[in-house]
Amino acid sequence: MPANLLFELHEPNPAEGYTLEQVARFTQLPRRQIVLFCRCGVVAPVRAPDTGGWAFDDEGLRRLRRLAELRAAYQLNFRALRLVAELLDQVERLREELRGLRAR
Repeated sequence: MPANLLFELHEPNPAEGYTLEQVARFTQLPRRQIVLFCRCGVVAPVRAPDTGGWAFDDEGLRRLRRLAELRAAYQLNFRALRLVAELLDQVERLREELRGLRAR
């Protein structure tokens, strides 16, 4: 099978994103845990189940992997995980602000 065909099999349609099943397979997390991450508010799907099923973009997939690793490594409950997610968001906003200042 050509290498580019393998890549296309894992590349989501930008309008659709990754399905819950694909995300579960890529992250090796149970679907139920992914849904808990969403309901807890630490990961936002690009499409919710009431509008055609769960769907995630690349950023959601990366965020889910990172937070799942942190949760496992430090035995974080969802309340602590939400705090960590907020702190990571603040750090990213500060990085963007710093990039903007450097570009001036």
